[in-house]
Amino acid sequence: MRKKIFALLALFCMTQTGVQAQTRDSVAFAPHWFVQPQVGVGYHVGEAKFSKLLSPAAQLSVGRQFSPVFGLRLGASGWQARNWQTHPVAEYKWNYVQANLDATVSLTNLIWGWDADRKWNVYGLAGVGLNIAFKNDDANNLAAMNESAGIPALKNGGFEKLWNGTKVLPAGRLGAGIEYALSERVALGLEYNANVLPDKWNSKKGKGDNLDWQQNLLVGVKIALGNTRRHILIEEPLPIVETEPEPVVEEPAPVVVEPEPEVPAVEVPVVEKEPEFKEVKIYFGFSSSRIQSSERSKIDEIMEYLKSHDDKKLTLTGYASRDGKWKYNLKLSRWRANAVKKALVAKGISAARIKIVAKGEANLGSRKESRAAVAVTIEK
Repeated sequence: MRKKIFALLALFCMTQTGVQAQTRDSVAFAPHWFVQPQVGVGYHVGEAKFSKLLSPAAQLSVGRQFSPVFGLRLGASGWQARNWQTHPVAEYKWNYVQANLDATVSLTNLIWGWDADRKWNVYGLAGVGLNIAFKNDDANNLAAMNESAGIPALKNGGFEKLWNGTKVLPAGRLGAGIEYALSERVALGLEYNANVLPDKWNSKKGKGDNLDWQQNLLVGVKIALGNTRRHILIEEPLPIVETEPEPVVEEPAPVVVEPEPEVPAVEVPVVEKEPEFKEVKIYFGFSSSRIQSSERSKIDEIMEYLKSHDDKKLTLTGYASRDGKWKYNLKLSRWRANAVKKALVAKGISAARIKIVAKGEANLGSRKESRAAVAVTIEK
């Protein structure tokens, strides 16, 4: 008796574990497009205090998230850059716009794996850009003013790589960011990116022809243009629990009884009573609308009854129950009822004799029945 009790407890625990595993695996990542507008401040490394080298910056990107880890985005960034000349001390500004192609890697999903319920995501980025700088009037005006002052040491006003008009230069990009998901499709984000450009970008010559750096700190929102996750149907067989075999009971030796004298039988007419149709319940796997092989015999019984009773009509009532998914449950219950209807029609039953009712999360009285069942009844 104890062994049977332990076996039942083990079956219950394994069943609960199986249900949890199906729930986790029923949601998967869905590749999607996204748009990402951002604004913030830019900082150009130069010969002045940090606060004097800050300027406005903006970025707009459109991308594709191919997997939980890897994505690509194409965007445009820019606005304004600032720098200072030292002799004499004076500020100058210029404008730029930069086309960017970035590859993004989710470090969170790479390390811990994708989780649909996780809110935080830390990512890194690397890419290339094409920088178009223009409106360098401040530097050119300073150069002309310094030349007119007649300072011999300031050839060209101290700007050794001065440019005018429009300048197109390549750029390399590195950065990182953090996002917090407000919903399945919307996330707030903070991003830092550093752009390295040729030495000529700021009109000045660096020591040893050092490269120029433009760094940006941006806040923005990332909006998915489609579903970021999808529901999948996973049907797992129930665990097999070995039980103790029933004891074999030896049958007693047959007892020989002398036959009674035969008495002529009187035939009594038998009036056959039409058997009543009892409600049949067809069960389904978790989050599934496929009829299991173990339930096929019930379909055959219903078909035989309807073929022998041409005047009868059938009502198929579908049920489904998954916590917090009432819209999905209503659809699933209708899919299950339609699955039974299609099976009966395939066996020759007229579709006009079958009525479909979807109940969704309505409870039939037990967890198994309310989770996955179609009730079959005869209309009166």
